[in-house]
Amino acid sequence: MNIEMDYFSRDFEKRHYNAAMAIYGELKKQGKDPYPKVHTWELYDRAFPFEKVRRYDLVQQHMNMLEHFEDNLNENITNGQAVDNFIIVAHNAKAALNAKYHDGEFSDPANHDPTDDHPTTWSTARFGA
Repeated sequence: MNIEMDYFSRDFEKRHYNAAMAIYGELKKQGKDPYPKVHTWELYDRAFPFEKVRRYDLVQQHMNMLEHFEDNLNENITNGQAVDNFIIVAHNAKAALNAKYHDGEFSDPANHDPTDDHPTTWSTARFGA
């Protein structure tokens, strides 16, 4: 379920959401209480390698809209209207940010598969004991 929600949080494909909700329904039937959560805002917040870009007005506007609609969806994850509204806002934010910041200022999370191995970079290397 979490993997499907992660894919949905990255690419906004409703098939990932539907798969996560099917798993959620099965877990609920078993008496478990899972908490599926969309986390696009968090992914996008970390997608700006230069902190200054994150403070630009266009970025702030889209991030605020993403946060609002993501929170609304996470409050009632099974609400179809909230899902559709989130998808619209997320696609608009994705298009605007990719169009404006395409020279390395924004690293679209949809272009990264969360299940792939992530090579060590200077920012993820662990030094020392």
